[in-house]
Formats: sequence, C-alpha cells, structure tokens
Amino acid sequence: MEENYKLEKEYKISVDIFREGYREYQKKYVYPKSYIFMGLFTLLAADFIYAAVREPDNLMSYLLVVVCLGFAVREWYNPRKIRRSLVESYAEMGETVYKISAGEESAYISTVLEVIDGESGEPEPPPEPTRIPFDENFSILEYDEFFLMIYGKTVFYIIPKENFDENEKDIIRCLKKQEV
Repeated sequence: MEENYKLEKEYKISVDIFREGYREYQKKYVYPKSYIFMGLFTLLAADFIYAAVREPDNLMSYLLVVVCLGFAVREWYNPRKIRRSLVESYAEMGETVYKISAGEESAYISTVLEVIDGESGEPEPPPEPTRIPFDENFSILEYDEFFLMIYGKTVFYIIPKENFDENEKDIIRCLKKQEV
C-alpha cells in the first residue's frame, strides 16, 4: 500500500445512494447491451409475425413470436430485478463503514470492521483492501449526491458526497487527472 495518501477517509453509503449509484452504473454498462438485445428480439418477433400473417398454417412462426417476445421482456426485466435484489442485499448488511485511501497512482477501498464488545473467539481478519490503479481502465463520474469510481466494466465504487468536505471532493475529482 502507498504511504503518502492525499485523502484518507471513512464513510457510509445510504441505501438510497447505493440504489442511485448502481442505477447510473447500469445506465452506462448494462442498459445499452440490454436495449440492443431487446431491439433484436423485437425485430425478430416482428419478422415472425409477418411470416405468421403470410402463412397462417405455420405454427412454428407463432411459437417463435412468443419466444422472441419472451426474450425481449427478459432483457428489459432482468437488470431491474438484479438491481432490486442487490439493493435488498445491501440494505440487509446494515450500516457498513468503508474507507478510501487515495494516493498518486492508485486508491484503496476497504471495509472497516466494527469491534463488538464481549465478542468471544478469535476475531476475523479484515478483508484485503481493493486496489484501484489510476490507469486507462479507471474513470470517475460525478453526480449530484455521489461519485462513481469505475475500473474496467465490472468494478464500481460509490462514494457519497455527504461525507466529504469541499477540499476532499476536489481531491476525488482530480484522481483521474493524474499523469500515470
């Protein structure tokens, strides 16, 4: 881990911020693909409807219309179902405390474990912090209530603005502008 951090801060993410952050992530990476597949399946369904009208005795056309429309509906519904499920799971975890440590070349995000008084047995070791290098795969998006840090297309972190002062927000805004 880096020694000279420009920013080191603990924060919590509310369920509403998490929901909105994940929705924005889906808008950028999930919905475009879903819309393409919805369009393709709808186009195929229209083609099979045309075939069914042209040849009413062709039962396969009717079956393929139903299958294509089913797949189109699935492409519309699945991202919403996944978001709802993920938000419910996040809400069940309770008020988790996270820590961001941002340096010159990377940031570390970790979960801060609470020490419970009177807990017996050996404490769990803390999970390893996740390192996010500031390279071509890194991007940071700013919204009204949060920052969305994205690494690649599969890793994202939501950083709520409510926990940071203006100076700290400026540091977060400048993370991508580092020369690597």
